[in-house]
Amino acid sequence: MVSVVANLAWLVPGGVGGSEEYATRLLAAVTQQQRTQGGPSSAASVSLRVVASKRVHECYPWMQPLAAGSLVGPLHYRGFRILAESTQVHLATRDADLVHHFGGRMPAVRNPNALLTIHDLQPLDMAANFSLAKRNYLKWALQRSATDARVVCAPSHWVANCVVERFGISDEKVRVVSSTWDTRASHDSPLSHRVLLERLGEGPMLLYPAATHPHKNHLTLLEAVDRLASRYPDLTVVFTGGTGRAEPEVAQRIGSAAVRVERLGRISSAQLSTLMKRADLVAFPSRYEGFGLPLLEAMHAGTPVIAGNNTAMPEVVADAGLLVSADDVDGWVDAIDAVLTDSALVARLSAVGRLRAECFAPALVAERLLRVWSEWA
Repeated sequence: MVSVVANLAWLVPGGVGGSEEYATRLLAAVTQQQRTQGGPSSAASVSLRVVASKRVHECYPWMQPLAAGSLVGPLHYRGFRILAESTQVHLATRDADLVHHFGGRMPAVRNPNALLTIHDLQPLDMAANFSLAKRNYLKWALQRSATDARVVCAPSHWVANCVVERFGISDEKVRVVSSTWDTRASHDSPLSHRVLLERLGEGPMLLYPAATHPHKNHLTLLEAVDRLASRYPDLTVVFTGGTGRAEPEVAQRIGSAAVRVERLGRISSAQLSTLMKRADLVAFPSRYEGFGLPLLEAMHAGTPVIAGNNTAMPEVVADAGLLVSADDVDGWVDAIDAVLTDSALVARLSAVGRLRAECFAPALVAERLLRVWSEWA
């Protein structure tokens, strides 16, 4: 039996974006796989525990039986979290066969049997989107962590190749373990979902679930839908997600938009799933993605997707969606118009999208991670 501890000390619920969804969904899929799979298997040969803050365990009750320890102290401060990983996390994981650091870097003091997940290299590739202190720290920490880790996991082949090229490590120690869709039960009131749908009305709806970070490129999408306003006067554009550094520009542009724009902010995963099923399409004009989880969620729901033709998105979408250059406003106009008017195209994208989503099914990705743990124990 291999003892594996997942380090989630870096996780601040609701504050770290896609990396939170990646880690929690993947670990939930692993625990589900272990409950349902019997006999000799990689699932049966692994004992999983998790070290995280008390708040993380409260937000994810299914994780509580896995607790290797609850961290204490002012974990909302980044500096304290970094310190806690070299002290509290180290003490809780000294005896583990493997420690999997899901936060993109490893603490200075740690169990030597360390695995690492690097979600993307955006702090290095798009440094202007980060503070000078953060990008300088991550430039050092990422290189050290990737070099020292026994194995590096990445959510896509694109990220895996970037890691190998950027840090000069062997591709033999890099493994691709993708994300998956959410299998957790919803505790939302059905009434809240009904009220949400009533608010949005019955006209065509375009959904973009992304915080207003600069690379998410909301402005290009707003320009494209404005050009379609006269053709689709009842079109509603729905933005979900928190606020980022591009918030002032996005808010100002929304104020002058020719179409109806609804901003819902952060919503529950169950509410987002409801919106995915209701939307006529999910548009994702991001300039940079290590995976692109909303694209998978949309395909799983059978909702047509239009995505940027850059970074990891073509790998995730393949032929199950339309790919457009992120800043090509005319291309976005044509693609959105096609999905809103061509029923045959919608039927094809919906069917192929569902098939494509099965490549990222929870049982499949959980087994990939379990094999990595078993292989490197």
